Amino acid sequence: MDNTVIIILGIILLVLIILNHITIITTTTTSEANCSQTAFGCCPDGVNSKVNFYGTNCPGYRPGPGYYPTPNIPPPPGPGPLPPKPVGGCAGTRYGCCPNNQTPKINPQGSNCVLK
Repeated sequence: MDNTVIIILGIILLVLIILNHITIITTTTTSEANCSQTAFGCCPDGVNSKVNFYGTNCPGYRPGPGYYPTPNIPPPPGPGPLPPKPVGGCAGTRYGCCPNNQTPKINPQGSNCVLK
């Protein structure tokens, strides 16, 4: 029995010596992280990653037509209602008549008078 234990221990020692001298060949793939592996891909410069489908963070990004909402600008108001005609005509008003002799002046300059 002592001989079999010595033989088994010798075989184990021989296997360990052989395994110690074997070099395991490993292939290391260096995968550098680049933008093509991101969810939205690369910007046109090929360096930066897009943060969305349109690449709004990319250098030189210009939005296409329809990107900015058109402002809702109301049309300018038309001429306001004319003041009521005074009883007795515009001659009896504080500032008198406009050159058309129908419209009363609202100030001494007649800024409301239409010049033709």
